[in-house]
Amino acid sequence: MTEAAYADTRSAGRPPDGSRGFADTAREQTRAVTDRARDEARHTAHDLRGRAADEADSQTHRTADAVRQWADDLAGLAANAPAESQAKNLVAQAADQGHRAADYLDAHGFSGLVEDVQGFARRRPAAFLGGAALAGLAIGRLVRAGRAEGDGDAQGDTREPEV
Repeated sequence: MTEAAYADTRSAGRPPDGSRGFADTAREQTRAVTDRARDEARHTAHDLRGRAADEADSQTHRTADAVRQWADDLAGLAANAPAESQAKNLVAQAADQGHRAADYLDAHGFSGLVEDVQGFARRRPAAFLGGAALAGLAIGRLVRAGRAEGDGDAQGDTREPEV
C-alpha cells in the first residue's frame, strides 16, 4: 500500500478540519440559544408569579371590603333590633367577627392567609381535611342549587307564583 493510500484510509473516518470547526460553532450557538431560552423562561415565570400574587392580593382586599360591608349591614340590623333579644346578640357577634375577618384580610393579604392555612394544616391535619371536606360538600350543594335555579329560569318557567 502506498503512503498516500495509507493516509487516505486513516483519515477516512474523521471529518475534514473545516467541518470540525463548524460542529464546534454549531454546538456553541445551540448552547447559547438554549441558555437564552432558559433565562427567558425563568423571567417569564417570575413575571407571571408576580402578576398572580398581585391579583390575589387585589382579590383579597376586594373580599375584605365585601366582608366589611356585610358586617356593617349586620351591625345596622343589630342596632335596629328589639332590645336584648337572642337574635340581636347573634347578629352583633356575626358583625363583630366579620369586621375582624376583614381587618385580618387587609392586614395579612393573600400570602398571609395561605401561610396561616398551611400552618393549621400542619398542626391539625385531621381537622384541616375534615374542614376541607365539609367546605367541598357545601360548595357542591351551592353549585347544584344554583344550577337548578338557573335551569328553571332558562326553561321559561311559566308557572304562576304561589301567594
